[in-house]
Amino acid sequence: MDFTTDQLIVIAVVIGCTISFIKEWLSTELTALLGTAILLALGILDISDWALGFSNPAPLTIACLFVVSVALERTGLIETLGDQFLHFAKGSEKRALLLIMTFPLLISAVMNNTPVVVVMMPVILAFCRSTSAKPSKLLIPLSYATILGGTCSMIGTSTNLVVDGMARDMGIDAFSLFSITPLGIIYGIVGGIYMWFFGRHLLPERETLSSLLTPEMRREFLVQVLVGEESPLVGRAITDLLSKELKGMNILEVRRRGVNVLLPLPDVELQQGDRLVLRTGRTGIQKLRDTSGTDLGWGSDLGLEPLEQREALLIEGMVGPDSDLAGRTLPELAFRQRFNSMILAIHRRGANITSHLETHPLQFGDTLLVEGTKEGINRLMAERGFVTLSEPKEQPFRRERAPVAIAAMVGFIGLGAFDVLPTLTLAFLAALTVVIGGCVTTRDAYEAIEWRIIFLIIGMLGVGSAMQSTGAAETIANGLAGGVSTLGLPSTIHPYVLLAVVYLLASMFTELVSNNAVGVLLTPIAINLAQASGYSAIPFIIAVMFGASASFTTPIGYQTNTYVYGAGGYLFKDFVKVGLPLNLLLWVVASITIPLLWGF
Repeated sequence: MDFTTDQLIVIAVVIGCTISFIKEWLSTELTALLGTAILLALGILDISDWALGFSNPAPLTIACLFVVSVALERTGLIETLGDQFLHFAKGSEKRALLLIMTFPLLISAVMNNTPVVVVMMPVILAFCRSTSAKPSKLLIPLSYATILGGTCSMIGTSTNLVVDGMARDMGIDAFSLFSITPLGIIYGIVGGIYMWFFGRHLLPERETLSSLLTPEMRREFLVQVLVGEESPLVGRAITDLLSKELKGMNILEVRRRGVNVLLPLPDVELQQGDRLVLRTGRTGIQKLRDTSGTDLGWGSDLGLEPLEQREALLIEGMVGPDSDLAGRTLPELAFRQRFNSMILAIHRRGANITSHLETHPLQFGDTLLVEGTKEGINRLMAERGFVTLSEPKEQPFRRERAPVAIAAMVGFIGLGAFDVLPTLTLAFLAALTVVIGGCVTTRDAYEAIEWRIIFLIIGMLGVGSAMQSTGAAETIANGLAGGVSTLGLPSTIHPYVLLAVVYLLASMFTELVSNNAVGVLLTPIAINLAQASGYSAIPFIIAVMFGASASFTTPIGYQTNTYVYGAGGYLFKDFVKVGLPLNLLLWVVASITIPLLWGF
């Protein structure tokens, strides 16, 4: 492949953006916008070409659908789904799995899947606390079900709309609202069969932070105890305490005046001001809280003043992607002052952060065990982007407006099915209906839009436009076509191999970077590849859509995977173990089924 200088620069920017996505040097939207800015500054991307990208309907359509989705949530319709889940599951883990692979899949076909996962997680965790089921047996299936459901319509996931918008910009206007539904249904059936007969047996049995909230669960975590002046622990040997007050707990270290005591722990006699770092369970924490003269926490010497001695609640929650908590440490947040609460444990990507909690900036996906007063916990639960896992978040639903939300969604789907109006027009009318109809306030509508996704798409559209205008996409496509041609395959097999390569590339990249970014970058390559080989571009566009959504192997490729990662107590390898076979299975299914449905 012979590249021009401009093409090489564009490819270098794409590689740089990809590395930044993986390494998280910058947020995804800033990375995408920076890539476009570099191309504009170098004169490779013309400002008028980038401005044409704003005529792409995908960002506005996605923004409108965010508003419609939050209307379905605020009117209590999604909560009703959770209530029905608990009713029909009836304490059976198998029934629960069957319901998870059915209802969330169906509803994710017509709305953003993130709120489905956010609402269903505490419902599933509550189900697990009332039964012997492990959350790790059910939360990955929840995420997978919503991903599979998103492939059942053009509005099921933003990736479909982005790819469709890119195709329209290149002169291919071939997709209506339910054009891809037949393949999406096949995907859902295959994925459901896999999870029922194979996947569920590969799921681990892991304890989670949520299991600490019931006496019968024994997961342990670290706490620090300050020995006060009136504490009965003063003057007592640790050996004695471990057989009485601290029975069943593990003392890891004793800090005295900020320095670790180096004596063998059994020989240490506690003094006023000593700080014990110990590992205990839920029952142990309550026992320590009931001990006079002691205080739990990490101390004012670390920037945290002691928690008020008041009746406290213990809840579990998660830092969402749009949370104001993300990226900031506890002292920076003034967490104690704002919420009159403290964080007792943090689980991040399968590991327990065991020391110096105050030095770790909170991240999206962190699972937190928080103790505080009722008023403080309520303030925390109302915090934007904080996902409550202990129990469904209490909020005043506008149930009387539910018919308006249903009418808006039914009208959108019904008119879209017959192509009465463009999808963007229908989405805009539906969003306007739920706002004027009182399902959500104007402020709710603004906050419902995940602006980072919108700006990510806008930034990547600039990079994608540069790939097309410089001919980089065409050169790469010709190189792929030439590489496959050298294999000497029969003409009947040749298009199937090309299609399989496109799908595989999309599926591989989406495990590491944003699926929307993958869609923007691969769509022009796929279209040029099809045209250079003399085939219809439609099957290759669909391969990008479905491949970019097939993020099952890592917890970082798709937002819903990241949500359940911490809540389920999973390790990275759990996603590989369960998701990789599913990815390979769907790759084979797509490579065979797409040509049968659309033809080359």
